[in-house]
Amino acid sequence: MKTLDEVCVAIVDCEHKTAPKVESGYPSIRTTDIKNGRIDFENANRVSEETYNKWTKRRCPMPGDLILAREAPVGEVGLIPDGAFPVLGQRTVLLSPNCALVVPRYLHYLLLAPHLQHEIKVRSSGSTVHHLNMKDIRALKLPALPTLPEQREIAAVLGALDDKIELNRKMATTLEAMVRAIYRSWFVDFDPVHARTHGLKPAHMDDLTRALFPTRFGDDGLPEGWKMGVLSDIALNPRTGVKPDQIDPNTPYIGLEHMPRKSIAISNWGTAEQIGSQKSAISTGDFLFGKLRPYFHKVGVSPVDGICSTDIIVVRPKSQAWGAMVLSIISSGDFVEYTNLSSSGTRMPRTNWKDMGSYEVVLPSEPIVQVFEDVTSIMREKIIRTIYENQTLATLRDTLLPRLMSGELRVGEAREMAEDVV
Repeated sequence: MKTLDEVCVAIVDCEHKTAPKVESGYPSIRTTDIKNGRIDFENANRVSEETYNKWTKRRCPMPGDLILAREAPVGEVGLIPDGAFPVLGQRTVLLSPNCALVVPRYLHYLLLAPHLQHEIKVRSSGSTVHHLNMKDIRALKLPALPTLPEQREIAAVLGALDDKIELNRKMATTLEAMVRAIYRSWFVDFDPVHARTHGLKPAHMDDLTRALFPTRFGDDGLPEGWKMGVLSDIALNPRTGVKPDQIDPNTPYIGLEHMPRKSIAISNWGTAEQIGSQKSAISTGDFLFGKLRPYFHKVGVSPVDGICSTDIIVVRPKSQAWGAMVLSIISSGDFVEYTNLSSSGTRMPRTNWKDMGSYEVVLPSEPIVQVFEDVTSIMREKIIRTIYENQTLATLRDTLLPRLMSGELRVGEAREMAEDVV
């Protein structure tokens, strides 16, 4: 049996101060950027090269190293992938494995195993805020390690499941980007109309769809026949309150903490078991907008029937045809910025449906709106399917992980189970 310190060539604490942010540069990994064993680089703060050099003077975090959260939440750990060169945010620790003793990805899964997570929680208790100190991190006792080939096999089985989850996540991100690009081209930049005014064929469009777009602009600067309106012309905010005594404990619950930033794919949710106050009822396919601190840009599609926090505004299109249009509008950066500027409250700014519903939007002819819905709803449905597939993959990974780490399950059996779903 060895300690974590004995299987690492270095364990390095963070700088204990916030790195100055810039628009682009090296990612700075905060504790909130590490979740479910994964580091979220897309939403991480960025730092300049000058800051990177200062923050990594003791050691540069490299691919294959791990970043451990010491606090808020304690125990989350992520593996730095190839091509990533981050700096440590506050309350994080860098673990550089000794590859002669332990395979980095195996160590990652080992630290995520329930018995070590329990040990980490025990060591971090005793204060108001759960916190791991460096001494306890270094002294964390690991179970006897299998041989390096066995470590690689176990890491490969579990890693195949995580790789598939990541692939699905990237596919969903690509689909979201495609929908946003079509929306912007058709309804913000008016590319098909511009093309037709010059006698050109709009790109990537069949003849039937092309014929639906006007051939000229009106005096108001909009495509002829289109008009300006407001969001509440095409969407509504159902307010169906649900009291705690009306909620089955197993009812799916979505809070702000479950909503990712800048992604409509809500892949995690809880249950109503711990709910003690009134919530809002939601249906599968409802659009959810985080009204608290709207600049966090939390907008998504509910993948379940259930309830959500009252800090989330439920939005539904007034008809099925307007679905893609409404979602594209409320998930756009322009709309989020509008709600941020019109929100009230200094420390905890919130927006509201009255202001959201007053947002000016372009209203095309309904046949074009229907085509947009038909084209993009397929992508939206595929995104939701990947959410459920990822839940199945994650459940299998979490089932296999402790059994593989304890030796209860042979690698070959686990590989066969993983191959059935990957």
